[in-house]
Amino acid sequence: MVVFTSRFQPVEEPQSGLQDKHHFGKGDVMLIYGPNDYKYTVPLMAAVAAGGATSPANPNYTPRELVHQLKLTQAKVMIAHADNIDRALEAAQEVGLSKESIYVFGYKKLQGCLPFLALMGSRRAELVHLTPEESTTLPAYLCFSSGTTGPSKGVITTHANMNVNLLQYCASDGPFIDGKKDCTFATLPFFHVFALTNILHLAFYVGTPVYVMKRFHLENVCKLIESKKISFGYMVPPILLQIVKEPVAQKYDLSSIQWIQCAAAPLAPELLTALKIRLPTCAIKQAYGLTETSPVATSEIPNDTRPGSVGYLLPNMTAKLVNEDGKEVGYDERGEIWLKGPNVMKGYIRNPEATAAAIDKDGYFHTGDVGVVDKEERFYIVDRLKELIKYKGFQVPPAELEALLLKSPDVADAAVIGVYDPEQATEVPTAYIKVTPQVPQTKETSDRIKKFIADQVVPYKQLRGLVFLDVIPKSESGKILRRVLRDEANKAVKEKIAAQAENGARL
Repeated sequence: MVVFTSRFQPVEEPQSGLQDKHHFGKGDVMLIYGPNDYKYTVPLMAAVAAGGATSPANPNYTPRELVHQLKLTQAKVMIAHADNIDRALEAAQEVGLSKESIYVFGYKKLQGCLPFLALMGSRRAELVHLTPEESTTLPAYLCFSSGTTGPSKGVITTHANMNVNLLQYCASDGPFIDGKKDCTFATLPFFHVFALTNILHLAFYVGTPVYVMKRFHLENVCKLIESKKISFGYMVPPILLQIVKEPVAQKYDLSSIQWIQCAAAPLAPELLTALKIRLPTCAIKQAYGLTETSPVATSEIPNDTRPGSVGYLLPNMTAKLVNEDGKEVGYDERGEIWLKGPNVMKGYIRNPEATAAAIDKDGYFHTGDVGVVDKEERFYIVDRLKELIKYKGFQVPPAELEALLLKSPDVADAAVIGVYDPEQATEVPTAYIKVTPQVPQTKETSDRIKKFIADQVVPYKQLRGLVFLDVIPKSESGKILRRVLRDEANKAVKEKIAAQAENGARL
């Protein structure tokens, strides 16, 4: 666990090695394939300062998943980690990225790859200055947002997108952050735009110290909050659930936290109620956004929250709620949320079709999320048109898992949905399987299919549930009827909760 602040300078000279060794500049991309590290910001921002872009990747990606990101971004340089250097080299070989262009976090050479500190040049780097026009067109970050119809899509976040969203967000929470006395922590992954903007960039802009954790560990988080008097934090529902329920968390004094922002997944009312009991002096606020909005679009204010709401639209944004007939709706009516503003992405990398489908001719980004706005102009998210599964804040595309399942010799047909698990406060990827002839519907078959997927995907995409069906429900056009599966799953969850409550009453 290490602390850094926006005033921390890890070296006396900025990196010039990117420019001198790799002729890195406008149009070039660096891919970072590593876990949270206090040095993460050095290469992250060095590539941007040199005029190029940084594409952060999930450090647990399989070679197959990493190859997809390397190909789309056409990364010129990659920085990996001791934990994943084998996978990095395997993926790099497939896309033709030479070992001389691969570096690692740390201070030791690994498998022929130098530590990224070798890029520290002997001269002061030449910072690339952008015109106002270039700031709105050139990418600064290329984060990946999962799609529902295939592999993940790369989102082009420009310099202006990032700067504007930081200022928009500070209009909401800025008055409640004092860089001279407040501090926070980072356990959310830096490759996710939520942490990239709300934690890393905010810290540098406001001057707030950040305690960086390589990965989430409940007791370490609680110990850190108590010992360092953490004053605010960014969390997702599964973390908050553990703070409420796990006995180890009850040993620590968490009263220093003044407010918590919860995002990336819905916060259940029951969990919010429990949090208010566990942290009576802490404001629990929600926000809403997407990778495509850099990411924050709406946010509650720490001293103005309402259960279920994700807050108010940020400054310089407009929104429409549009029903299934394509007509705009008014207050307290359901509709798909369309967003427009200077924080909306430029588009998807090398995917003009997806860009055109997402952003209309008037500049509105169609989120795929269904919302309601009350007369106080507070937003509420009530449903999702998109099929994405939100597992502990991570996006899991069902189509990707279904395509992999159909490659299994055990599977004749498959559908994947997210089933809400109240014990984990998250949706879990659940597969509905029609097995091939002569394959038994047994636990051994279920385990074998789960392992087949686990061997090919990052951990958060792994199947957490599997149900055998004789027929996968589909429409006449062949589209999977996910609503039918969801209804059955929700019914089963309700019956389970009712049974547990009845057993508890008997005890």
